[in-house]
Amino acid sequence: MLAVKNTKMLVSMPQNLVDDVTEFAKEFNQNKSAIISQALEFYFDHLDLQIAKKRSLEKNETITFDEMRKLSNEQI
Repeated sequence: MLAVKNTKMLVSMPQNLVDDVTEFAKEFNQNKSAIISQALEFYFDHLDLQIAKKRSLEKNETITFDEMRKLSNEQI
């Protein structure tokens, strides 16, 4: 497994999200950075699928459910 270098980043977010992150970190026994990283990865995967859908509609192409499932299960 390749080592990943973490970079610190200062962000601001609403208090309710900070509270949620804190609670999930406690529940899953992870640090807040890990929870936020996982959430962003999940969200970016969602955005990638939305972009693919938009591009497909612009080109008037369709893909089968099995093709979409394969795309969503691919790991980079």
